Amino acid sequence: MTRRCRRNVPKQQTRAELAGEAQKTDSSSSPRVPKTQYQHFIPRFILRRFQVGPVKSRKERDKEFQRTGVDPEYVRYYDVATGSLDIRPIGKVYGVPNVYQDVRNALNINEVEEKLGKLENRAASIITDLHKALPQGTLTLKRRTLEDLRKFLFIMHYRNVSCSDIYFQADHPENASSRQWIESFMQAKGLHSAAEAWLYFLRYYLDTSHSNIMQDAAELVEKYGEGGLQKMMIESHIPPDLEHFPAYTYYVQANGYFFSIWEAAEGEEFIITSHTFGLWEGLGYGCPGMHRIFVVSPRIAIVLRHVLSRPELKEDTKPGAFVSCLLDVNPAPPTPIYTRGEHGTHIDQINFQSAMALARYRSSQKGEDDSFVFKITKLSRPQTLNFNSVLLVNVTETGSLTFLSKESMLRSARAFLSWPVYGLLVPLIARLTDPTESEVSAPRPPSQSPVAVPDQDVDALTLVDVGLYVLLMQICTGIRQFETAYGRAHLVFRIMDKAKPTSFADEISREVEKAFKICKDSEDEMPVGEGISFAPLLSSISNELSSKLFRFMIPCMSRLGAVMSGGEGIMEELQDEVTVVCFLARASSSPAVWHALSCISPQAPEILSKVFKEGTPGDASTASFTRLMYRQRASLSSFSSGFHLAYSLRAMCAMSGPTTNTVSRSYYQLTASIIQRLGRTMLGYLPEPYASQPRERPKARLIYKIPEKHSDLLFSNMKMILRYSLPGYVPSPGGNTPEQTLMRWIDEMAIVGSLVWLGKHRRNYLDFTLHVFLQGMNFKLFEDEEATGST
Repeated sequence: MTRRCRRNVPKQQTRAELAGEAQKTDSSSSPRVPKTQYQHFIPRFILRRFQVGPVKSRKERDKEFQRTGVDPEYVRYYDVATGSLDIRPIGKVYGVPNVYQDVRNALNINEVEEKLGKLENRAASIITDLHKALPQGTLTLKRRTLEDLRKFLFIMHYRNVSCSDIYFQADHPENASSRQWIESFMQAKGLHSAAEAWLYFLRYYLDTSHSNIMQDAAELVEKYGEGGLQKMMIESHIPPDLEHFPAYTYYVQANGYFFSIWEAAEGEEFIITSHTFGLWEGLGYGCPGMHRIFVVSPRIAIVLRHVLSRPELKEDTKPGAFVSCLLDVNPAPPTPIYTRGEHGTHIDQINFQSAMALARYRSSQKGEDDSFVFKITKLSRPQTLNFNSVLLVNVTETGSLTFLSKESMLRSARAFLSWPVYGLLVPLIARLTDPTESEVSAPRPPSQSPVAVPDQDVDALTLVDVGLYVLLMQICTGIRQFETAYGRAHLVFRIMDKAKPTSFADEISREVEKAFKICKDSEDEMPVGEGISFAPLLSSISNELSSKLFRFMIPCMSRLGAVMSGGEGIMEELQDEVTVVCFLARASSSPAVWHALSCISPQAPEILSKVFKEGTPGDASTASFTRLMYRQRASLSSFSSGFHLAYSLRAMCAMSGPTTNTVSRSYYQLTASIIQRLGRTMLGYLPEPYASQPRERPKARLIYKIPEKHSDLLFSNMKMILRYSLPGYVPSPGGNTPEQTLMRWIDEMAIVGSLVWLGKHRRNYLDFTLHVFLQGMNFKLFEDEEATGST
């Protein structure tokens, strides 16, 4: 880094100056003169893989600089704050002047920078080998080489300039649990600022080998236990004398994640941003950080995935334990090759008595000879675009991004347009699609891009699952709070409704479809109005109603055949609640399904009617019913009987989708009570021939035009049966007032509704019940039977 930052002198002159400075230091031991340096937090060797134009050797670069005085290495740089897209020198991006300078080191203020350069050289060699291995699809690394790469990746995240100000800031909200330790440690070491403490531990990570850092952490683990260390952080009781406590942070990443290599799809590329290195993504068992992402070139990203997601642990993984928009990528953990001892077995399966014993084995000569074979995971195009969207969603308003191919970047930006913060990329898309823009080979000043709108070709729903993913993250981590579980589920439903298919949404859709089909099959077909949005669900309801709704609907969905998780975890609860909301939204567009749902239990009408605003289309139909009531003399003449009237009124006020009025609720409650009592509880012994009859006749259709004498006999006998079998039921005698007539009609509508259900689902019981009082009459009640003396 340090040597490569100095692009204003030829190679020979740089060496001469360095030699002269070294000679002066050796002879007089005087401190070097501090010089301002632009010090990168993304190394040059990574930025060069995004370089515009051909990559040149060191000799070629020095020669060109000597000839032109212009740095010959450039990358594309999109500045979010200004909306500008420029070609900028590598030496002037992704760095900060003097960020690694240690003013406490009088002899060499840039010592840390030079040590970083040595680690980068080793990492650059490994990443070069990785690119060479792409055609073979596998890469084999020795243990020490892998440890160098792991250490480089850890420091790539730690060294970010944003970390230097907050990692050891005692009064920062994120450091509340470790404030006492930070203050005590800084006092003990004579450190006066958060930046000095950060630099102190950066030097510790650089000076200490991977093996020794792991042994320092293992000592803490053996002394306090991993649970104890985590408890210290949570409860703010980190002993001040734990000098190597940051070793535990290193240990967690090294032990808790397996290493995987992801390759971009053909024709696609990865991008880099200010926060590309060490970016946390996803949840594992409710904790953030299922993945840690490191993009090292347009072709390759190194991704650390939580060890609990290893394939061999899949059977023990609880549903919903991992939440991530990268779950459709299935990287294989490395295959170890142990030169001595056991072969082909994961190291954790070897019998070690303690964390220290394992750390010592890994640091030994025996452990050093181990190798690991990595299978390179090739992503599809959607997976690559999805991966880039994860990076883009973490770009801040003051951030930046760099890419190699304009065409690939345009596809990623367009895919990201569906996310609410896509506006950050609108100027970039405008520049990428501007036909007047051409490639340039030299840097130019930044300029404000014109305001633009997305292209007409943009598919705004391509990757909206990124928006869904972030919302789920915010919910699971508690960042996003809601007054009610219903309000939370409704928002997820709205986002998911516009999203591209995801595993989260697909699983919910499957269970919704199961319940929907059961309800649909239980009712007569009603093609008129099917699929119309009869009434939108309210976006928020009271907390009491929210609790009642889910307590009722989740078991109800299970009875309808949907597989509900029933778990206590936040994701399991959320998935069940979103499934309910999705089902209600779909059912509300199907009169048949809504009717079946409303009659499923006497509780249903009171609860379901309150998730809509008053004045639904179904309420309008009921209003027509009320007007009909006042015009009954004229209206009744068009009906063949009271049964025909009840059948028609039922279709008008109970079969037209969601309603909020008391008439519909009364009908649903009485119908559900009759079905529950006669159809679901009285399932005992039936005599022959009824016991041998089919119980279900799904295609049975009720005949609604029956003579008046049959109608009167049917209603009077059914009301008598209900009076003795349905606790609390008292049939309405009717009367001359509208209210009395209304109550009688509701009774008769409910009898019609229950006859329809019993004819389909408990036909043998219904035939037995009706046989007594219809015997001897030429009575036909269903289309699938003959007109005989017995129904």
